Amino acid sequence: MSSALILFIDDNQTVRKVVEGYLSQAGYRVLLASSAERGLELAQTSQPDLILLDHQLPGTTGDQLCRKLLESDATAKIPVVICSAMRNKAFVQYADFPNVIDQIPKPFTAELLRAGVASALQTGLQVVQAQRSGSSMPEAVDSEFEPVLQGTTAVFPLRSILRFLNRDQYSGRLVVEVEKDRVCFAISSGRLQAVFSPTASATEFAGLLPKDLADLGPLLVVSLAEREDSRVSGLVRLLEKSLADPRRLRALLRFQASVLTYRAMTAGPGPFAFFAGGELPPIFQAFPLNVSLPALTVEGVRRCDPISDPSTWANLVYHRSTFGGSNPDRAGLSPLAVKLHASLDGRRDLAAIAREFEVNLEDAAYLARGLELAGLVERRSEEVLILVLVDDPATIEVIQEALSSESLKCQFKVVQDRVAAQLLLRRARFDIIVVSIDGPEEEQLYNVLRTQVAAEMRFVGIANVSEESELMRLDSIGLDGIIERPVSKEAIIETIKMLSQARFLSMVS
Repeated sequence: MSSALILFIDDNQTVRKVVEGYLSQAGYRVLLASSAERGLELAQTSQPDLILLDHQLPGTTGDQLCRKLLESDATAKIPVVICSAMRNKAFVQYADFPNVIDQIPKPFTAELLRAGVASALQTGLQVVQAQRSGSSMPEAVDSEFEPVLQGTTAVFPLRSILRFLNRDQYSGRLVVEVEKDRVCFAISSGRLQAVFSPTASATEFAGLLPKDLADLGPLLVVSLAEREDSRVSGLVRLLEKSLADPRRLRALLRFQASVLTYRAMTAGPGPFAFFAGGELPPIFQAFPLNVSLPALTVEGVRRCDPISDPSTWANLVYHRSTFGGSNPDRAGLSPLAVKLHASLDGRRDLAAIAREFEVNLEDAAYLARGLELAGLVERRSEEVLILVLVDDPATIEVIQEALSSESLKCQFKVVQDRVAAQLLLRRARFDIIVVSIDGPEEEQLYNVLRTQVAAEMRFVGIANVSEESELMRLDSIGLDGIIERPVSKEAIIETIKMLSQARFLSMVS
């Protein structure tokens, strides 16, 4: 992958600069170290995708550094490629090292270096795993290891990718680069079954553990990484048999998944790749999550971003988002959380909803924040949302010009038939509806719409008013504003400003 992180360890400054130039031009991120000590430190803190290692180093040799890399779980699975002018004479010393996968002889050209790095990145993790576990290595790279979908979250937000994969029941693994770490989402049956990170620090996660799970902290070393050797499999079987209450281990795995998900959802943009098929890590094979994204984001915001002052959330108003009319998956949310989500209708603020369901305002805020992160709700803006139902092109043109005025803070949708209007009313909560009401048919449509929307919805009627009796009739049917034909831009702006001010005052009160 072109954005992979490469650590190059060599005591020759000129060679370091040459390698950095070659690899940077190819799109790789490069770390440089001039000594074994500095190289080991960078390997532990930065978790590179590949290490390029010189054999001769000040005071030591590459094979001694390889032994130190193998001593730590954090670095033992990083593939290493030996770079030496001694060629096979040096490489033979690494024959028994499971983390050494290849050599690139010096001196090397840009093409040789880039080809060696690309090959090592493609097969490196497979080789290390095969050598450590004693399993066989396939003779060719299987399609399972080729991404079937890849891109960057700068273009495709992570929640959109996960929603697409789960909605269409894809099975496989989504790998996302999150700052210095790689976060893996294993997906099947339309749900998230595992979330883990081979590069994350178990120590960092242990500090976030709730008290009732603190004694399970040492298991994070196993659950965070993707370790599949016989010792891990044996540990998983032991846990299955010995745990009197497996719910605590499931809670640990869900805690881990929620923290990783939150970090991935709130991080800056990075590359992603989806690999079809594959198996879950052993511990998740025994204890799959089978949970939805919203459930993890709600828990993630609670774990990672505590609310210091819940009162600042009291007046916020949220409304549910829609995804082509489909019902969102909310597996893993509590029944109360599902009811609270259904109540986020864009009319009542969080304080009112918390009172209705007799929950703490803090809990309501965590839910709203988590659902917003997952894309299930949106925060209402101060802008007025207007639906225009008019079929006269000339009138539509005047209305569009008026509503686009900088003096009005509004968004608007224009439709010309009843069906389109009713579809929009199902998907969004409008503040004002502007509707033609020239005759009995239009008045009947207005009466139908009145029964389908909230009581606080405001209606503006557009009609020919030739006599005082006609004006009185229109006034009697409950319109909040009347604009006479021919419609003027000034009349539209004045009426909308008046109703918008009334809406703002009602929200404040």
